[in-house]
Amino acid sequence: MIAKGTGMSLITLRGLTDGAVKKVRRRAILEKKSMNRFIVDLIEKDVLGHGAGKPREYKDLDDLIGTMNETDIRIIEKSVSKQRKTDPELWK
Repeated sequence: MIAKGTGMSLITLRGLTDGAVKKVRRRAILEKKSMNRFIVDLIEKDVLGHGAGKPREYKDLDDLIGTMNETDIRIIEKSVSKQRKTDPELWK
């Protein structure tokens, strides 16, 4: 069913398996969206091509922001500093 007239349409989907609904719900939760917002974004991106060519936004480390203390930061900086050194032989 498609309802028109408000600038937005209402669509009812039938025939989705329980497994499909669970996967959509799981993905929506992971992206911290309602199922409706997740499906609208999915259609706009994959069907209409909106956002094509834009860099993908990752949020997989968002929960860590602001949780590290100074000791954690020093440990990470020390381990990463070895990787930041340039090997002069590779840049000849």
